[in-house]
Amino acid sequence: LRINGHLSTLTHISVINTELVGNKGNEIRGCPSIILDNVTVTNSLSTGLVIKSSVVTVENRLVFKNNAGVVGGGMAINESSIVALSPSANLEFIDNHATYKGGGMYIDEITKSQYNTFSLFYISTTLKAFTFKGNTAGVAGNDIYGVDYEWEHTASLKLANLSTSSDASAFAFCDPDSNETTPIWYDDEQQSVFPGQPLKYNVALFGRTFDTNSYSLTDGRLTVEISETIVIDKYINNCSLIEYTPKYVNHYGENIITLIVTTDTSFSTKLSIPFILNECPIGFSVNSSGLCDCSVSRENVTCDINTLHITHNGLLWIGTNDTSTPFNDNETNPNSCIINEDCLLYCSPNPVTFQFNHTDTQCVDNRGHRMCGACTEGYSLLMGSNKCGHCCNNYMMIAWIALFTVMGVLLVVLLIALNLTVSVGTLNGLLFYANIVKLYEPVFSRKGALPVLSQVISWINLDFGFEICFYNGDMVRYQD
Repeated sequence: LRINGHLSTLTHISVINTELVGNKGNEIRGCPSIILDNVTVTNSLSTGLVIKSSVVTVENRLVFKNNAGVVGGGMAINESSIVALSPSANLEFIDNHATYKGGGMYIDEITKSQYNTFSLFYISTTLKAFTFKGNTAGVAGNDIYGVDYEWEHTASLKLANLSTSSDASAFAFCDPDSNETTPIWYDDEQQSVFPGQPLKYNVALFGRTFDTNSYSLTDGRLTVEISETIVIDKYINNCSLIEYTPKYVNHYGENIITLIVTTDTSFSTKLSIPFILNECPIGFSVNSSGLCDCSVSRENVTCDINTLHITHNGLLWIGTNDTSTPFNDNETNPNSCIINEDCLLYCSPNPVTFQFNHTDTQCVDNRGHRMCGACTEGYSLLMGSNKCGHCCNNYMMIAWIALFTVMGVLLVVLLIALNLTVSVGTLNGLLFYANIVKLYEPVFSRKGALPVLSQVISWINLDFGFEICFYNGDMVRYQD
């Protein structure tokens, strides 16, 4: 059905006792007076009926069933159209679907705004009957999208239980983990970030319903302003995440971010939200882009201000000069002394990711502190090794002492039998080279690849050759 009043000389048109089934689309355009009397529209491949720039009077039944469209499944009222409902009018919207808005009926918000308080619907008496059942919409307004003032006053109680919505007239924070998007009108938690960390706000837009005390979800665009400059323009649907990453410009402390929603009907609302911009934490400094980055300028060293992680390729130690005083990873101290030095002996040869308050992650063999030069708390340096570990129990230590007492006597006998005295000189050279090899053992054999040779060298060096200690916390070797 296509009726174009601009192409007809008739001043009045009536469509009576008509069924429109399976049409590609039905449209009434530019008709100053048209009557729909006992009309049924079913199984349309587009919106059941689109009314544009027309005045339509409904008498008796007007049924929309199983129609599918994009904006308005059953009926769409656009371009300053008016629908007058006679006392006998009976409207039915059943099982219609809109892929976007208004499953049963769509009322153009721009049209409505042009009339201000004037209604698109004219109801001469109390509405006799209407039915909305099984209508769906992809985004908002399963039954009706768009709020009509006449219906608000005459049929709001009957329509209050329907699924209705409109263009955004409010927005609020929301909980993304909730199955239902419930508005959170006030968010007292002030976010505090470093330059380069994102501010995160979960926001939903809400339209009006026929229940004047409630709102329903809708979609629209939201802009974010900083110092009256738009930095984000984003489409919002359901509970959506808004992220903005502030940069350092000229001051730290409290700043303001403004969220603004503006609709096609010239409605606008805004919310100013304060947040705190902190100085960069220890190990970070502001780069030329105004973001927190590594204070250590070195190849293959990267920093992530979001996780406060520092990453490098290994055999390197980065940390503060004072490792004995604990601090939080997000603590700020612009005057802290940062060390970054090659570390060949006790640092991990593999890529390392750590935080500045856990620099021991860069060390191996249970070592820690500055440059991995000492055992971590509760560990002792194991005799015959550069590693740190837990000591054995008392009975095991007694057994080791007894064993090495006997082995010490046997070693003296062996030296005398082989004439390896100090005066000969052979022993001096042997001990010298054994000491050198033992000292650089972590470099020559980091993974202990030559255990037998290491054992022999330990014995020549008059060392036990076994990784033992006598009590926890003993013999903590520190390297500056």
